[in-house]
Amino acid sequence: MKWSVVSPLRIVLLDDHALIREALKVRLSTESDFKVIGVCSGSAELLEALRGEKADLLLLDYQLRDGELDGLRLIQLLRNHYPELRILIYSSVERPATVNMAIRAGANGFFGKSQETEELMRAIRTVALDRLYLSPSMAAELDSTPKTPKPGAEEGEAGENVGTLINYPALSPKEREVLRCCLEGMSVSQIATKFLRSRKTISGQKQAALRKLNVRTDTEMFKLHLDLKDL
Repeated sequence: MKWSVVSPLRIVLLDDHALIREALKVRLSTESDFKVIGVCSGSAELLEALRGEKADLLLLDYQLRDGELDGLRLIQLLRNHYPELRILIYSSVERPATVNMAIRAGANGFFGKSQETEELMRAIRTVALDRLYLSPSMAAELDSTPKTPKPGAEEGEAGENVGTLINYPALSPKEREVLRCCLEGMSVSQIATKFLRSRKTISGQKQAALRKLNVRTDTEMFKLHLDLKDL
């Protein structure tokens, strides 16, 4: 994608917090090669804006208020309907599993809200150049670099490895088995009996899976699972 001061990058941004929306709009507008053509507070408003004017790049908050179409569902919907649109996620949810699945769902980059504002400008330009953006620290935490589905990919291809924690690629087959059982409500003892393994072995495999998902408790595990399921 080519853009310039004469033909600026057309950006739409979505955030459900008014102060953040206005601050982002003001900051992006100081870049001479950027043009903010839409500022949206919800998914319905975003879809209406995209129908009305062609955008080059979407800056998308990953988590919106209750009742909104957000997260992976929104990424997949946008990728199916606007295959050429570049999508940069920015979010306070910076777990490796979330980042991995967002990219695999169709996002072109993931910017953490803990990062410096100036780095956001570089992230936008990187994504606009059709390159994957991940912060160095996030890239180091991921076991492998996720790939954004190519425009025109079949729905099944775009949805591969998306939607459930057990499909996180860093997990071993046995860790996936244990995690699947945990998500079904089974205790460590019940899983040990099911697979004829020791309780210590199952507990170790469960803890290894939780570490790879960057969660510490069952509550955090179920919350992350709810964020990713039903896609």
